[in-house]
Order: sequence, then C-alpha cells, then structure tokens
Amino acid sequence: MDLIGGEGGQRPNLTEQVYEQLIELLISGELKPGDVITERRMAERLNASRTPIREALGRLEAEGLVYKQPNRGVTVSPFSTEAFVDILNVRQLLEAEAAYLASGKIAEETAARIRDALETLAKKPRPTLSEIWQVDDMLHGEIADAAGNPLMAAMIRDLRRRTHVFNAYRNPITPRFSVEENRRLLDAVASGDRDRARKAMSEHIETVKVAIIERLSGVLR
Repeated sequence: MDLIGGEGGQRPNLTEQVYEQLIELLISGELKPGDVITERRMAERLNASRTPIREALGRLEAEGLVYKQPNRGVTVSPFSTEAFVDILNVRQLLEAEAAYLASGKIAEETAARIRDALETLAKKPRPTLSEIWQVDDMLHGEIADAAGNPLMAAMIRDLRRRTHVFNAYRNPITPRFSVEENRRLLDAVASGDRDRARKAMSEHIETVKVAIIERLSGVLR
C-alpha cells in the first residue's frame, strides 16, 4: 500500500496508517526491545514519506513504546512489568464501567457471533496468539462499543493494543485465555444486570492481571 500522499487533510490519515503498521510490527515481534528505528529506513520499508513516520513515532514515544537516544534515533522501549500492570489497572477501571454501561445493549446476533467464535477457539488444541487476540478483541471491542461512549471505547482499544504489544515482548508466553470465563463475561453483560456485568469484567481483568504477574515473577513455570 502506498502511503505517500498530499499535505493538509491527508496527513492525519497517513500518520494513523503508519502508526497502525508500526504497532503491527511490535505485536508480531518484528520490532523488539532495543531495536533502533531510523526514519529513513522505516520510510523505505513502509513506502511512506518521513513526515508521517516521524509523527507516528512521536505518538509511540508518548505511549512509552519507544524512546529517543542522542545520535541513535528512536529505540524500542524495554519491557516494563510496572507499565504492564499500570495498563491493566486502568483497563480494569474503564472496562468495568464500559461493561456496566453496555449491559443489555449487545444485539443478540452480535452475542451469537461472539459465542460462535469462542466455541471455535475452544476446539483448537493450541490456538495461536493471533487467534486468541482476535476473539478477545471481538468480545471486549463489542462491549466497549455498546457502552455508547466513543471516547471510552477508543481509550480501551488503545490500552488493549498496548497490552498486546507487551504480550508480544514476552513471547513465547501465551496470554491466559479461558473460553469458559469469557462466556460468563459475555452472559453477564448480555443479562441486563449492570452490577453483575461490572463485577464480571472487573474480576475477569483482575484474574488476568494476577496470572500475568505470577508468570512474570516466575511463580508459574
């Protein structure tokens, strides 16, 4: 895809496209902690001009995923357990509220589609990270959208994407994913009981957080 385009109104779109591509490189592990990113080489790789590359890298720097070094360009940030936990803590607050607001608002056909995806995933003996993330994003994304607050939904997606990046840094650890637990979460949100939905989401993310902390601290081998 050719990202080169005109100035003005085109640039935000180009920057967003480059940002998404850089995120994919981080998630896939093609860019790893300590890797140096130069504007020129990345522009050639993504077939983009250097301006959207620079702007996208600035966004990644603001998110703590890269940092600038004198005379070295931009470097992919080292993995930080503390940053990971901070993200999960904020996600827990936002997504619990989103589940509360979304309670009873997910269309039946949408809920059925998510259940089908969960069933398909459950039948895979060793699902890939990509397959897990796709189903996980479907569930959490639909809940965020159903909450009816576009800003909250965008923030949740951004934080979830950073979670994916940190998980990729820890390859080959596979993130914890319980199909049955996610079914219960979906049922709670679909039930129309707001307090049940909020509690289910908060407990869901807390469980994930504890499992990840245990893995990172070496409790689980």
